[in-house]
Amino acid sequence: MSRSLDKSLTLLAHVGTGAQTLSELVDRTGLSRSTAHRLASVLVEHCFLRSERHRYHLGYRLMELGELAKQQIRLPALARPHMETLSAATHETVHLGEISGNDIVYLEKIDGERGLQMRSRIGLTSQAATTAMGKAIIAFRPEPEWASYFRHAPPRTPHTITSLHAFMEELATIRRQGYAFDREENELGINCLAAPIRDAADHVIAAISLSGAVIYLPPERLDHLVNDVTSCANAISRELGGPSKA
Repeated sequence: MSRSLDKSLTLLAHVGTGAQTLSELVDRTGLSRSTAHRLASVLVEHCFLRSERHRYHLGYRLMELGELAKQQIRLPALARPHMETLSAATHETVHLGEISGNDIVYLEKIDGERGLQMRSRIGLTSQAATTAMGKAIIAFRPEPEWASYFRHAPPRTPHTITSLHAFMEELATIRRQGYAFDREENELGINCLAAPIRDAADHVIAAISLSGAVIYLPPERLDHLVNDVTSCANAISRELGGPSKA
């Protein structure tokens, strides 16, 4: 498998540097004609290559992945100034995250001024369905996918939602209102408020959250800070070319 992958990537690279016909690919890569044709056909099937008039060209899938790579690489750096502003204004910890599989991945973190030690750190993953950031992203995915996130999220605290019906209702509410809460569902003693980040295609690709100890972020203060968090998420979205929102 690894050798086939290596050969496929080599072939793809040679198409990128000018080899277009099957004969040219055979000459450049040293592969047999049958192997080069088989690997090129697989790459065409998955849109990494295009085949036109017996010539191969780089496919549209590479353009898509390239845009996603640029977006992912620049997102933390782009978001950080907005996160710092939100943290300074509220004194709480601010996170940036995206979903990978059934988990939320922490891409950036600005520590608050409370001296509170939280389990989160950059690169750490946590089950998406129990976090405010995760729910803020899941809610904007197709409804048939919602249940799968719930099935992969065993309870983490006594406050974790344990009813699929309640989970689905909460996601519907989040989609309507545009923000999500985590009331000690992922970590005891910690409340969170999150809002989604959108790209130029108006797709929700990540989320921003404000987190803190229950004593500093009781329910009434969470409600009061909704505009601050959604404004931060919207500002990041606008920098990504997303829709302009107040």
